[in-house]
Amino acid sequence: MLFMALIGISHYAPKPIDWSETYDIAGKSPYGCYILNKMLVPLFPGETVLNSYDCFYVALDSNRVEQENLIAITSNFNPDQFELDALLKFVAKGNDFFVSSSSFGNSFLNRLKIKVASSLIDTSLLLTGKEKLFLLNPELRNDSGYQYDKKMASVWISAFDTLNTEKMGTNQTGNVNFICMKYGMGNIYLHTIPQVFTNYHLLQGNEEYAAKALSYLPIRKTVLDHYHKPYRVINQSPMRYILTQPPLQSAYYLLLLTLLLYLVFESKRRQRVMPVLKPLENQSLRFVKTIGALYFKQRNNTDLTQKMTLYFREFLRGRYYLVNVSSSPDCVELVSVKSGVSIDLVQSLLRHIDYCQTVTKVTDSDLIELNRKMELFNKHCF
Repeated sequence: MLFMALIGISHYAPKPIDWSETYDIAGKSPYGCYILNKMLVPLFPGETVLNSYDCFYVALDSNRVEQENLIAITSNFNPDQFELDALLKFVAKGNDFFVSSSSFGNSFLNRLKIKVASSLIDTSLLLTGKEKLFLLNPELRNDSGYQYDKKMASVWISAFDTLNTEKMGTNQTGNVNFICMKYGMGNIYLHTIPQVFTNYHLLQGNEEYAAKALSYLPIRKTVLDHYHKPYRVINQSPMRYILTQPPLQSAYYLLLLTLLLYLVFESKRRQRVMPVLKPLENQSLRFVKTIGALYFKQRNNTDLTQKMTLYFREFLRGRYYLVNVSSSPDCVELVSVKSGVSIDLVQSLLRHIDYCQTVTKVTDSDLIELNRKMELFNKHCF
């Protein structure tokens, strides 16, 4: 019963108030920006008010013809190098940027030549005490200041470029906490007390200061940044950190270049050079010349005539299917018909073959004549 009673009490007990500084445009906690998101519509009547959930590098288009306002409310404004380049290029084209934060990244401050200081003690943690802020514009100022019933972080701008910067507001100690800097064709409004734009102070009757601070922005399309928030989930991988640090980024790219060069030079073959093998030469012609020189040296015309005749008869048998070829009229006519050679040439060739096979000795002229007639037959046959 006690355990069930404890569960019931925990369920119906009022939930504790979340005092964390989220600056969430949809958050209804004391330090959310839900009320500010609703205020922007009447502050810029007739104009579009959008919420951006992307980084500046993706969300901002410096080539857009239509000029815009960009508002960022957060506890720590620290864009990386790529975002900062996109932001400053965006402002230089004639757009206005309003940022309110109690802490700024060094790259942002160094590019704008601004220094920010703060008290050693976080005064926002004090349970008692009040805060007073001032606007310096005669049309907007309140001589008694804008009163706040809760202390806020004491952060001010200690140094800035006086030629291009105008003081817009101070805190109760006289330190500058609100400036306007000309950058290119646009303006950068830098404010160091973001708590004044949260739900708690806007609902406590302090909406006049926030409205007047934002009234410096012209009435036109306005974008409220939701990307640079304290509790935004970001990629915490080591690679992201390496690419955001210039020395580590240079070392990383140098490593990639070294690996690329290693792959280029080490990809070559390391084994011995393969010898070039020449293709085998055609020895047929050399063999023919050798055999011819051998027969010419022996002067054995009879043996050579028999081999030539044997080769010729094998030729007739393989191409025309003729066997037992002789110099008879029927055989001569059959060879002439199948080969397409004239009857006179066929008859002369076959008779010369018979003559060479019957004589005792074949002379050089007989051998030359036999060779001539065989070449004529080979030339005209089909």
